[in-house]
Amino acid sequence: MLLSSRTSNQKSGCTKTDRAYANPIKLCYAIMEQEQRKKLPGPSWTTPTRGSRDSKAYEAHLATMKEIVSQLRYLPVIEKYLHQYYSFKHNAVVPKPVVLHLLETLRTDLVSSGHILREKGERAELGNISEISETVLLSSSTEVVITPSLDLHGFFALFCGANLRVETIGLFYTMAARASFFLLIATRIRMAHLSKTCTLTLRLARDLAPQSTDVIIWLANENAQLRSFLEGDASLAVWRLVGDLATDLLALGLNREATYSPERTPFFLAECRRRCFATEYYLEKMFGLVFNLPPRITSQYVDVKLPLDLSDDELFAQTSEELEEAKSRLTEDGWNTDGKLRAATWARLRYILSQFREEIVEYHFQASQSADPVQLRELSSRCRQTWDNLLPHLRYSQDCWKSDMPLTNCYMHAKVHLAYLQIHFQIYHLLGEDSSSPLPELLDVSANILETVVQMGNSRSKGAFTFNDLPEILLSCGLPSAAVLSTALENITQDPSSILTPGIRTSAVIRNLSVLASQLESVASSRERNQAFCLQAAKAITDKLDKILDKFSTSKFQATSDVATSIDLSPMSVLTPYIDSSLAYGAGEIGAINLDHYENFDLMSWAIDFDLGNTASNWIMM
Repeated sequence: MLLSSRTSNQKSGCTKTDRAYANPIKLCYAIMEQEQRKKLPGPSWTTPTRGSRDSKAYEAHLATMKEIVSQLRYLPVIEKYLHQYYSFKHNAVVPKPVVLHLLETLRTDLVSSGHILREKGERAELGNISEISETVLLSSSTEVVITPSLDLHGFFALFCGANLRVETIGLFYTMAARASFFLLIATRIRMAHLSKTCTLTLRLARDLAPQSTDVIIWLANENAQLRSFLEGDASLAVWRLVGDLATDLLALGLNREATYSPERTPFFLAECRRRCFATEYYLEKMFGLVFNLPPRITSQYVDVKLPLDLSDDELFAQTSEELEEAKSRLTEDGWNTDGKLRAATWARLRYILSQFREEIVEYHFQASQSADPVQLRELSSRCRQTWDNLLPHLRYSQDCWKSDMPLTNCYMHAKVHLAYLQIHFQIYHLLGEDSSSPLPELLDVSANILETVVQMGNSRSKGAFTFNDLPEILLSCGLPSAAVLSTALENITQDPSSILTPGIRTSAVIRNLSVLASQLESVASSRERNQAFCLQAAKAITDKLDKILDKFSTSKFQATSDVATSIDLSPMSVLTPYIDSSLAYGAGEIGAINLDHYENFDLMSWAIDFDLGNTASNWIMM
């Protein structure tokens, strides 16, 4: 029970064992820590208590905790949103059984201890919030000790029940807030106040805990994703959150394979950590691209194996025999063979692509500005070979949109495929920087990107849930490819001897450019944080198309054949030109935004060459 006498870590199967310190410095820190504990026994060495010299700090922490705990009055709606979260979030970092079990335990404890007095509709009336807050404050200040013999129920006991911690509560709040943004606007408004509490719980959890925990890392991931949605990927606050998350990962040693050994970590937790690290490794590379900054976690210091491609049910199998049977069905390199797509599947795919993306980043930050064409083409070849060697069900196909595959799976497939194509886009863009016209390979990959983005945009009207990252995908993937292709079309109108590469049909490119412009307009509602940029991008593409079509209509040009189809990149926000706030939140029409300065400008440079450092004074990050 929540307020019963606290069970010791020993009862949870989590007795502290001697640690093998890797070097004298760690040993020195360990001795210092032990001496500190001797002077200040118990949790008070971390968290001040009433009557101590730091009682003001204690009272401040307690006041914050009361504010956090009071939001549990929305427990009924939080439960509803958390169940819906997993109905559309197929690449969740936190396994569904873990979250739902912790949530069930929380409700059971609140009811059995009498702290839920009554429920009416989507609210619960709580009693004695101060008592709950003091208990959670004490729990959150103690160290979480993981032993190799720890089972799943023992892990739950470390973060809930008598040991309920603030990071557990924060995880529920943040995941529920994220889920609410995939639903109707009425539910978003209802959960807006809860979103403000999410960052508060993360900050307090880090302040109280002697060291980072798995649930703190999960909370940090969800919080970064939530803030990214609310403020845009290009928000400096989001970049800082991603940096803090990287610090947590490194502090727990999740970048080193030795951390996952059976002698230190139980199997289920090791796999959860692998999945988490693979996902965060990808996110860090993605946000690094947004800011044009080098990665914090580099492969030079990473030797972690990929997570096994197991489902949540298989990972938390009731018996060791069931688990071994599930593992026996995997390929030698850990892929499932049943053709199903799981959270671990997406984590593995993104991690593999992130390693190639990191190699491209090196060219952007090397001392010499000139890229080696041979090395770049070799990188492209290795990436293509890795992609081609994947099992068929792991590779994107346009046919998925017409099949019985769930729409969310099609969408995720397309996002991963975009990430793959974007690697080649960056490579060929680097190779052609000194060329007066786009390289044929860049045209091919741009056509594939544009086709995929348009298909993703067309899926918007088919799903029960909103794909909230679609505007960023239209901007960060669709816009650069549109710039490349429209420039190529413009070159054709100026030089009748030039044509698009074989396999790219001029009429198909023009049609897709037109559809992209329409989609950018349609997603630019007053609630879209990049509304102004979507409208300006749509106007730019439309104006460029008008000029191209006018020249085509007065010339004699023959269109060529067909368009290819593949690409990949995960959402990457763009910087939005500063506009008056009254316009930014006005009606979603082009006339609501001043677009005069977009009549004559270089679309290619505008769409591709973003540099946060050089444009910070002229652009607002939304």
